[in-house]
Amino acid sequence: MLHDVKKVEYLEEYKLKLYFDDKTIRIVDLKNMLKNAKNMFLPLVDIDYFKQVECDGTTICWPNGVDLCPDVLYKMGKTVTQSESKTNRSKQVSKSRKKSKTNASS
Repeated sequence: MLHDVKKVEYLEEYKLKLYFDDKTIRIVDLKNMLKNAKNMFLPLVDIDYFKQVECDGTTICWPNGVDLCPDVLYKMGKTVTQSESKTNRSKQVSKSRKKSKTNASS
C-alpha cells in the first residue's frame, strides 16, 4: 500500500514525527541511516540543516533535493497512539505555561 506524508515535525536529534494520509502518526529516527552519510546525504548530518526538513505533500525533503520514500518511512516508523500524542501536547502546553509564569514574574 502506498502512503503519503502530509506533515512533518522535527523532534530532537535525528527524530521526526510524520503524519501520514491514513491518519497514522509515526516517529522516524534517521540516526542510523546518517551514520555513514555520503554525497547528498552528508549535509543532513548537521542538525541545523537536518531541521530544515519539509513536507511536499507526498514525502519529506531537504533544500538540497534529498527526499526519502514515504513507504520506507512508514515501515521504519514507530506508531504514536492518540493518547501519546495528547500527552505530549499537554506536556508542551504545561512547559509553555511555566515559561510564561517565569517570564511574568521577572
